[in-house]
Amino acid sequence: MAKKQRSKAEIIARMNEVGVMSRSCGRMVRRVSANTQERDSVIDVENRSIPFVLVSNDNAGERYDWWNDEVYIEELDPDGARLDELKTFFKDHRQAVDTAIGRIENARVDGGEIKADVVFGTDDDANKVFTKYQDRILTDVSVGYYVNDIIVTSKKDEPDHILVTDYTIVELSAVWKGFDKGATMGRSHSAKKEAAKLRNTEVLRRKLNLKLKEI
Repeated sequence: MAKKQRSKAEIIARMNEVGVMSRSCGRMVRRVSANTQERDSVIDVENRSIPFVLVSNDNAGERYDWWNDEVYIEELDPDGARLDELKTFFKDHRQAVDTAIGRIENARVDGGEIKADVVFGTDDDANKVFTKYQDRILTDVSVGYYVNDIIVTSKKDEPDHILVTDYTIVELSAVWKGFDKGATMGRSHSAKKEAAKLRNTEVLRRKLNLKLKEI
């Protein structure tokens, strides 16, 4: 079956049609280091703070377009994120007063990834979720965002690749497993350092190829 031809504006409108998109529908998870002492060092119990990777530099994954019955590959460019509206951490993707359990600090692009620190509240719901991260019952997070601009790459007999180059992240939520396998609790500086270098090289190569195709 031939792919349905759609303009970039139509694709963006469709991606945003259901409201804020979330990155929690995939099932790819990269856990923190198996070294317990190293893992525990990332949580500041006294200040109730945990550093998270919100969007990793290896975040591409499959999405399903229900309207057109097609699978496509979605990837977020960490450098394309707008972070000004990112203020609150929720216990799920339902944005409400009762589901807000923390505040987000120091959101930034660092090393080709989007990172932030979550400071948890002191009510019962916040305590429950904070404890689940401490106990490693939870490790992942998921962002909610609006798409502003994309680059679409189409190849015959392959799913379209949609690189989201401009998007507004409006919330961050706790999830049991996230779409982005690298969106998880912060890791120490030494963990997977060489693997990160390789991923950065691959991401730069992919972006360069996409730009060359536009020329």
